[in-house]
Amino acid sequence: MSFIRLNITAEGQTEEQFVKQVLSSHLGAFNIATDVRRVLTSKDKRKSYRGGLISYAKAKKDIETWLREDAHPEARFTTMFDLYALPKDFPKYEEAQKIKDPYEKVRFLEEAIRRYKR
Repeated sequence: MSFIRLNITAEGQTEEQFVKQVLSSHLGAFNIATDVRRVLTSKDKRKSYRGGLISYAKAKKDIETWLREDAHPEARFTTMFDLYALPKDFPKYEEAQKIKDPYEKVRFLEEAIRRYKR
C-alpha cells in the first residue's frame, strides 16, 4: 500500500499544533503522513527562527527550500496561513481585499500564487 507524505508550511504555533494534534491522526487513517513546520522568519549563525508570516517573499523562499529538500514522488506540499492577516506583498493582495466571500478570496489568492513568477 502506498502512502503520501504531506509537508505543511504553517504560519505559527496555533496552526502547527492543529496539524500535530488533530490533522495528523485524521489523515493517517488515509495513509497520509504529515510533517509541519512554521515559516522561517530569520536566522543567524546559531539558530533559525520560525513563526509569524512576515512577508510572502520569506514564505515563498522557505517553501521553495523545502521543495528542494524533499523532491520525492510521494511528497506533497501545502500551506496553512491565516487569511485575515496576510502580508500585503502577497500576489494580487489589493484585488483580493475587494472580494467579500472568503472561499472566493482563497480561490483568487491561490490562483494568483500559482501564476506569480517572481
